[in-house]
Amino acid sequence: DPAARLADAYVRMGCRPTFTCSPYLLDSAPRAGESIAWAESNAVIFANSVLGARTAKHPDFLDLCIALTGRAPRSGVYLDEHRKARRVIDVDLPEGVDDAFWPLIGYLAGRAAPDRIPLLRGLAPAQPTRDDLKALCAAFGTTSAAPMLHVEGVTPEADGAAAEDADYATINRADMAAAWSSLNDGPDAVELVAIGSPHASLGECLALADALGGRKRHPEVVVIVTAAHQVIADARSEGTLARLEMSGVQVLPDLCWCSISEPVFPTKTRALITNSGKYAHYGPGLSGRTVRFGSLADCITAALTGRVPARLPDWLS
Repeated sequence: DPAARLADAYVRMGCRPTFTCSPYLLDSAPRAGESIAWAESNAVIFANSVLGARTAKHPDFLDLCIALTGRAPRSGVYLDEHRKARRVIDVDLPEGVDDAFWPLIGYLAGRAAPDRIPLLRGLAPAQPTRDDLKALCAAFGTTSAAPMLHVEGVTPEADGAAAEDADYATINRADMAAAWSSLNDGPDAVELVAIGSPHASLGECLALADALGGRKRHPEVVVIVTAAHQVIADARSEGTLARLEMSGVQVLPDLCWCSISEPVFPTKTRALITNSGKYAHYGPGLSGRTVRFGSLADCITAALTGRVPARLPDWLS
């Protein structure tokens, strides 16, 4: 009720009611070099890192003050000198990585650079998609306070991003295996598949529908995707939403997993699986349940069978 009253007040003030934690997926996404004022961590990191826009990680209500005045504090990553990387992280890129690699690397990069902007090297040959970078940025925001990162050969400001006084770190396969195991300390059996933290893109909805291929979810497993209204409308118009619903998938607007509580969160759930590094990190504390982490393929296996073995992915094993 308090959140609804706040939302209604914003709309009366002229705010556009998109209710999404992935505003960079909207038609109104900012352009490179544009100064904006965002607060949600994954959105801030994606805007700075991938879009090349400029925003600090603003605290709640300061973003509203900026909206009212059109002015923000001219500091931090609004300024060129503060967008430099002060830690260079060399990543040992395995062959044949899948979609789970990117949130895992974001999670590890945040642990390796908890208080400064990093430059990640060695990832360009894997040719990450926009959704891969979305997952990387979101997971990075769970373990680092930095408002952005650079990926050599991928993100727009990576060339020459390393500061003269930057130090160096590495992420190797042993680090990846250890992090994977720490995020999978749970049973094989799961009762919930959680997709959309941050809100799923249209491409992610399509990938889920294609992977399910019209097959029905296991009767004891709930599958929920959270997405923005615009994405849901687009998915409906092209038939993707109907395909998901035929497989028993629920697609919810307005909420995302970091704000879902009972009874929207299925009360009978003992363990769940997600392909989100962000929710794998926050989920246990938010839900009080055991949370497993895996690829989209792992989530499909869980959705169809109710079980997925807690093993290392092929690109690590």
